[in-house]
Amino acid sequence: MEWEQEDSLIALNSMPGMGPARINKLITTGQLCAFVQCHPDSARLYEKMQQQRQTAHEMGAQFVPEWSAYYPVLLSHLDHPPPLLHALGNLDLLNHQPPAVAIIGARACTAYGREQAKSFGKSMAFAQETIISGAARGIDMISMQASVNAGGKVIAVLGSGLDVCYPREAFQMLEQIIAQGGLVLSEFSFTTRPLAGHFPRRNRIIAALSRALFVIQATHKSGTMNTTDWALKLGKEIYALPGPIDDLACSGTNWLIHEGAIPVLSREDFLRSLQNTVHSNLNTEQMAILEILSEQNWHAHEISEQLSIGDDQLQMQLLELELQGRVSRTASGSYRTLSPQ
Repeated sequence: MEWEQEDSLIALNSMPGMGPARINKLITTGQLCAFVQCHPDSARLYEKMQQQRQTAHEMGAQFVPEWSAYYPVLLSHLDHPPPLLHALGNLDLLNHQPPAVAIIGARACTAYGREQAKSFGKSMAFAQETIISGAARGIDMISMQASVNAGGKVIAVLGSGLDVCYPREAFQMLEQIIAQGGLVLSEFSFTTRPLAGHFPRRNRIIAALSRALFVIQATHKSGTMNTTDWALKLGKEIYALPGPIDDLACSGTNWLIHEGAIPVLSREDFLRSLQNTVHSNLNTEQMAILEILSEQNWHAHEISEQLSIGDDQLQMQLLELELQGRVSRTASGSYRTLSPQ
């Protein structure tokens, strides 16, 4: 049988022992199809390829080979980029400008970490910043869920096949991400289980696709530090949230700051720092207005009292937010937020 290029790639990507380095070499040397065609178990490979295509069809997933126009340019900076991506959702996010900001941290986070992850996730949505993370328990899921709840776009990168949700409790969130114009990605073939060795590979994709990495809470020895290592190798800016010096859960973030990471002292400072290199159309007062409107509707005079903003200045900011489609006035005269487009 004659093998097509993409079919050959799908088959080999689902074959045990065929990692990115080996597959990329076959692509570079033009031997991909020949290798599959001459393989002693070629019939079995063809069956596996058909199973992969069937699962993708049933899920509505798409294959993004490295020669696709959708394939992210940023992944080319890796030594061994994934030759094939499996994607559910908005492929335009793969090369979106500006690139996403990674928010990562500990699975076993404290109440402080949970509160900050929720707050920063929401703020990123209001600033129309796409965030990328690994959908792991703890900081990852909390920040992603907060962003989704506030109308933001999110990219989730899995350490398993797209049809193997890990952790299970992330399933509903991943569906929300896709429904809201976000993206769920994996380099692993369908039916791939979430094995320990898959997560460092997932982490390199998170680091490569981000323009900056923000660690909210982590111990000194954790998987979070693996992602940080990848980001440093790729020359990405590292941000870290300070924590109590006697709290083990914050030992990793405090150490990162000691080693030169940028300390994040407030949401406004963090967003301002990100916007130094990438323009955003939200100022600090507008961010504060959106923050309080995310909790409930307020009348203008109540917003003015809450934030100590003069009436004239507030009206100017509210008008700008209305023109941007971020807030609207209700029939009762109060203001409410609208999900960013």
